[in-house]
Amino acid sequence: MALPEGYDPRRPHPLVIAFHGRTNGNVEVRRYFRLEEGAEEPTVFVYPAGLRDASGRYTWSDPGDPAESPRDAMLFDALLASVERSLCIDRGRVFLVGHSLGASFANTLACLRGNKVRGVFTVGGGITRPKDCAAPVAAMLLHNPRDEQVAMREALRVRNALLAQNGLEPGSAPDEPRRFNCRRYGPDDAENPLLWCPHAQDRTARGRFYPHQWPDGAGDAAMEFLAGLE
Repeated sequence: MALPEGYDPRRPHPLVIAFHGRTNGNVEVRRYFRLEEGAEEPTVFVYPAGLRDASGRYTWSDPGDPAESPRDAMLFDALLASVERSLCIDRGRVFLVGHSLGASFANTLACLRGNKVRGVFTVGGGITRPKDCAAPVAAMLLHNPRDEQVAMREALRVRNALLAQNGLEPGSAPDEPRRFNCRRYGPDDAENPLLWCPHAQDRTARGRFYPHQWPDGAGDAAMEFLAGLE
C-alpha cells in the first residue's frame, strides 16, 4: 500500500488497486506501472499479490472457478473492506488497473463488482465474463494488435463486452483518434465512456520486439483518465 504525501484522514481519497500479471509480482509492477508519478491528486494505491500456481507463475483464479466467482474476487472484497476500515476512501472513486493476466482479472472484476468500481484501465488483457454485470464501469483499454500473448480477437471481445455493459453500441462511430490511437465511445457527457486504444508501441526501450508490454507513458495516461471520472 502507498499513501500520498501528507495523507489527510479527514479527506476522502481516490483508491487505485493495481494487479500484476503472471510473471512479475506486485513489487515489480509498482515500478513498472509508474502510476503514482502521474497522480493528479492525493491518491491511495494498493498493489495486491496473487498466489503462485503449480508452475510457479502467479494467478488470480483457480481453474475450477465458475465465471461468476473467481477465487480472488473475494480477495478484492476483503481488500476493499480492509482499506475502507483503516483509511478515508472515496467509495465513489475506486479504480482498477491491470496488465496481462492482471488486466484480465481487472476487466472481469469491472463486470462482477461494477457497483463498487468507478473505472478500469487495462493493457493487454482478456476477460472472463459472467452472464450479468453489477453495473456500468468507465473503461480505457490499451492493446497492441501485434500482441502474441493475448490475441486481438480477445481484446475486441473485452471491448465489446464493456460496451454492452455500459449500454454503448459497438457499431457507433467513435471520435477522432488521440494518444495511443485511442477512440472514445459514448457522447462527451457519458458517465461511463469507453476508450479503445489499439496502440503501436511494440519495441522496448532496448529495442526488443515485445508487443505485450506496458507502453511508455501508460501510467500517466491511466491516471489522467481516472482523474477525469467524477
